[in-house]
Amino acid sequence: MNNFKSGFVNVIGLPNAGKSSLVNAITNTITSIVTHKPQTTRERVFAIYNIDQFQIIFSDSPGYIENAYYKLHHYMNAQISTQYEDADVFLFVHDGSTTQLLSESVLNKVRESKIPKILVINKIDIASKAQIDLIESNYTMLLDFTAIHKVSAKTNENVSSLLDAIKTYIPDHPAYYPEDYMSDKPIRFFLSELIREQIFELFEDEIPYSSFVKINSCTGIDDQLELVKIDAYIVVNKESQKSIIIGKNGTKIKELGTKSRIAIEDYLKQKVFLSLTVKFEKNWRDNDAVLNKLLGV
Repeated sequence: MNNFKSGFVNVIGLPNAGKSSLVNAITNTITSIVTHKPQTTRERVFAIYNIDQFQIIFSDSPGYIENAYYKLHHYMNAQISTQYEDADVFLFVHDGSTTQLLSESVLNKVRESKIPKILVINKIDIASKAQIDLIESNYTMLLDFTAIHKVSAKTNENVSSLLDAIKTYIPDHPAYYPEDYMSDKPIRFFLSELIREQIFELFEDEIPYSSFVKINSCTGIDDQLELVKIDAYIVVNKESQKSIIIGKNGTKIKELGTKSRIAIEDYLKQKVFLSLTVKFEKNWRDNDAVLNKLLGV
């Protein structure tokens, strides 16, 4: 295809900087779940955006965990490491309302790179001018940025101008993916993420971080049946967490099932029957065998 451009925009930032929200806002699709809690994203996800003569692959990854404790945390940080290898553009997303900067270990990986680096100061709808100016000053002393953009993924302020800037750095290249692809992940991944998103919304403390959702079976999506049937289970880290998710007389898991079903129906545009169960896998976040079974690592 003549004059076609395609490339990878790799998004880097601290947990809760709004990376997933920004990618969702730019592409106008949901390829990553978004909650008010940090460390929501666990895996690297490609959001494939086809527009005009462009295919832009946004690579959304977990926020870098400075003090990685569990093997799961090391797996999440490893997802970020792959970001440095295939980028055509680096997008550094920072929460404009906070002062904490990316670690030197992260910045050093790209300091000498010739790949364009765009600093995106996000959440300008809640950040003060003084906060934004300080972040810009601190980052520009640490890294030589090709461009700086100040946006709000929540309100879409300046998001379109950021996209226009990104386009200028995308190289001439044939499309990497078919035009109808929205992501590199299978549908089961998104179904499990939609359920996990509701866990983050409904439960507090360690429950969201100690839970993993796995789809056992799923029928009716590909052939557009009137009713999609999904069987999923939630893995928890401690026996006591199982009873918390189930709740007294099953009230919490019923609420979780209802909210998850509604979210999945909205995503699929189909009616859904969802079956949820809870399983206990002791210390699964630090167990190589279980992580391999759940994440394929």
